[in-house]
Amino acid sequence: MPNRPYLGRTVDDTIAMYKPHVSGTEGAVSSNSPYATQAGLEIMKQGGNAFDAAVAVSLVLGVVEPYHCGIGGGCFHTFYDKKTNEFYCVDARGIAPKNAYQDMMLDENGDVDLNLTEYSGRSVSVPSFYRAMDNLLKKHGTMTWEQVSAPAIKLCRDGFACGFAYARITDTPEAEHNKAEYEGFEELYLNHGKPRQFGEIIKNPDLADTMEGVAKNGVDWFYNGPIADEMVEHINKNKGLFCKEDLINCKPKERIPVRGNYRGYDIISMAPPSSGGTHIIQMLNILENFDLKGMGFHSADSTHVIAETMKMMFADRSVAMGDPDFVDVKVDKLLSKEYAKELAAKIDMDHAKEYAPTDGIEAKEYRGCTSNFTVMDKYGNVISQTQTIRNWWGSGVVIPGRGFIMNNAMADFSAKAGVRTTQGLAYGMANAIRPGKTPLSSMSPTIVMKDGKPVLSVGAAGGPRIITSTLQLIINNLDYGMMMDSAVKHPHMCCLTLNQGLELEEGFSPDTIKLLAAKGHIIKNTTDFGELLVMPNGIRNIDGTFFPGGTSRVDGGGGALTAFGTMAIDGLCFIDEKLTK
Repeated sequence: MPNRPYLGRTVDDTIAMYKPHVSGTEGAVSSNSPYATQAGLEIMKQGGNAFDAAVAVSLVLGVVEPYHCGIGGGCFHTFYDKKTNEFYCVDARGIAPKNAYQDMMLDENGDVDLNLTEYSGRSVSVPSFYRAMDNLLKKHGTMTWEQVSAPAIKLCRDGFACGFAYARITDTPEAEHNKAEYEGFEELYLNHGKPRQFGEIIKNPDLADTMEGVAKNGVDWFYNGPIADEMVEHINKNKGLFCKEDLINCKPKERIPVRGNYRGYDIISMAPPSSGGTHIIQMLNILENFDLKGMGFHSADSTHVIAETMKMMFADRSVAMGDPDFVDVKVDKLLSKEYAKELAAKIDMDHAKEYAPTDGIEAKEYRGCTSNFTVMDKYGNVISQTQTIRNWWGSGVVIPGRGFIMNNAMADFSAKAGVRTTQGLAYGMANAIRPGKTPLSSMSPTIVMKDGKPVLSVGAAGGPRIITSTLQLIINNLDYGMMMDSAVKHPHMCCLTLNQGLELEEGFSPDTIKLLAAKGHIIKNTTDFGELLVMPNGIRNIDGTFFPGGTSRVDGGGGALTAFGTMAIDGLCFIDEKLTK
């Protein structure tokens, strides 16, 4: 039997029984939903490239995960186009509308009004999703809007099975609040006013009509037509500050990717106003000073070093990051190997420490409220994209008759300097509200190259934990030699501050936990399913064979297209081609 990688190891020529990793040579997709993964594989099977597939995947995710993302939100993506041999980084998170102002989230007493920041039209940023997808498709794709929209439209019309996460998130305080406050929410997302049930069929014909309109008429139809008028009307009806000009002038911002090198691998990631890419490279630079492999996977020493590194990163993040169009972000220093060595020298292997500055860092129950996916194709193209409406159900503002909900990305601005967001983070004036400004984000779509070829494409959902989880996908693959499926499914960790505690998913050794506690760590055990801690996704490319890994923490699915035209998703071969017919 030939050598085959599985479960992070290599099988020799002896007979062994094992569940192999999903693999294929014609392309791969990893996402939060098997529906989305299958859609991307179908597009590549039809002859499309990774960017065609990415648009199809992103649209389907907005259908089956409307609590995480959708056409009323935005995204960041990092991608490599083999034809141009260039890396691209696009900021389409959504900007503050032109009528926005610094104190717009304060009440008459000058205090932050959480109803404004979280549950109102005032929390809505300009939805840039469709513009970003249009640019990607027209500049780098090969297919039409009708082709890439077909899977999502079909799911809207014919219906899809309610997954675990969908059912659970319709049974939350956010859903109850939105049911009571916003026109159309109950009809669109609930089952006659009650939570959805696992396995029930959900349809959204209004969204199908909207997507068909965009596919036939172009994206301008969405931003400069009746839908734009309706968005302005319903956003402002709920205390928003929008004007139609915000939508007409909506344009994603192209950024220069941040780059680094880790143990001979090139790291390319999302630039500010995402804090993720810069700080992932910063952490890798620190960890390069330690023999993680020699310490052992999930040992007390390696876990301690990684936790200390995370704390130093979050300390810098609290004061260093903002939209580079408005503030001077010291990216060069944060990416400096010399600065990393200075930080590495501060780590005491026997004692957990706190690192200044830490003001404004406090953990709360920040949920995984975004959706990440990645695609690789046989041509050498690769894309990692994280998309969001921010909180579960975004702002709650539904556009009646159009089938979608608006984001609340404005909640990621500093409504008032030093006041924490609902994700437990506070920032200074570098992240203050300004018209046309993008709020700070943790989204971290990342590509890893070796000798000019893509070897990893990774990202995650989960608030600030996005950064730490994406880091672990990289070191699990590169330091510990895991396949992507194993790197995704092994327990993850996160540590913002010493007092906040070291969060460990179930699966860390009790002996390791005791040793970490002896070093001074405050252990916070979590469960992966119970809290939707983080949702990582990724693909590993080994000599032209793709090994995807989809998160098991929700309804994720990693899938690959084989040379025979069959699709494997989490070990199952799908021969049903009804999706696009």
